Amino acid sequence: MNRNKFLSTISLSGVGFALGIPNLAYGFKTKSNQMIPLKKLITIEEHFIIPSINAKVMQYLTQKNNGVPPISEAQKELMKMVLPDNSIAEVGEQRLAFMDNAGISMQVLSYGAGSPQNIADVELAVSLCQEANNELVKLIQQHPTRFAGFALLPMADTNEAVKELSRCVNELGFKGAMISGTFNGVFFDEEQFHPLFAKAEELNVPIYLHPAIIDKEISDYYYKSNQWSDVAGLMFASAGFGWHADSGIALIRMIMSGLFDKNPNLQIISGHWGELVPFYLNRLDDQQAKTLQLNRTFKDYFKHNIYITPSGFFNENQLQYCVNEIGADRIIYSADYPFLKDENAKAFLENSKISKTDKEKIAYQNAEGLLKL
Repeated sequence: MNRNKFLSTISLSGVGFALGIPNLAYGFKTKSNQMIPLKKLITIEEHFIIPSINAKVMQYLTQKNNGVPPISEAQKELMKMVLPDNSIAEVGEQRLAFMDNAGISMQVLSYGAGSPQNIADVELAVSLCQEANNELVKLIQQHPTRFAGFALLPMADTNEAVKELSRCVNELGFKGAMISGTFNGVFFDEEQFHPLFAKAEELNVPIYLHPAIIDKEISDYYYKSNQWSDVAGLMFASAGFGWHADSGIALIRMIMSGLFDKNPNLQIISGHWGELVPFYLNRLDDQQAKTLQLNRTFKDYFKHNIYITPSGFFNENQLQYCVNEIGADRIIYSADYPFLKDENAKAFLENSKISKTDKEKIAYQNAEGLLKL
């Protein structure tokens, strides 16, 4: 099975693992670590689906796969682990109750598993993405102070993706878009996709770069072994580690391609603390920069063009490192609902050891500024 079929069928959009330390999550007060209440909390990597759209995607992929649904037993078993219930399809009272318990004021919603983003049939991809975006608007209108949205784009045709981004921002009030992985094995830094990023810069909205399933050959080489089960291998290749390495590479490729030199005001969002890259910025600038002719350093691009989010990785050491390395001005909060349901989302940040000013930036101020909430 190739990446796009697997992505469209089970795309475990943003499965992460909460790494919170209990005494930090629940708080203990010292002179250097005072619990500081936050008046609001905005999270921006929170997922939903429309079951009828997922059914159409599966029907298309099944037809392309000679009438056989392109999903293995191991994939089904993994999905039961990461999405044991149907909460991803609910955008209402159940979700709001979780948000209230976790202290989350607003979620910015994006399409999750079974996305039509990478359907190769352009007409069908455009139709389903438009349908999904139209349905999301209706959901937002029911609770306009609690939900906002990122657009779903048909990446099979960049011109159509540009049109849909423009429609979603100008007519539907969306705050940007989320794209996942690659299209047909091609990373999004390639020139065919540049018009989309130019349009995002023109509209002054960000693009959230989300992980996705990697190519089977790569997956089998790095993550498959007879020493562990196929399910363990799938997790290793996706949410366990593989997704993040792959998405981090995609982000580095964007910088190396000169995308931000061509579009100096373009803003990209990267989850899971920047998909490993912030921990290698010094190395990239020390070694990789020797081979490139770019306007700025890797670290400078992170400080001007890239925002990062935790995606539910609520770990004090990671938080402090990213604040120190990149700065609180470039961090926005995210919880990765419903793949993670951590009701300590607000408590973790309130009890963290960073300053009150930085907590407020990360909790809501940066999101309000970037997304114009």
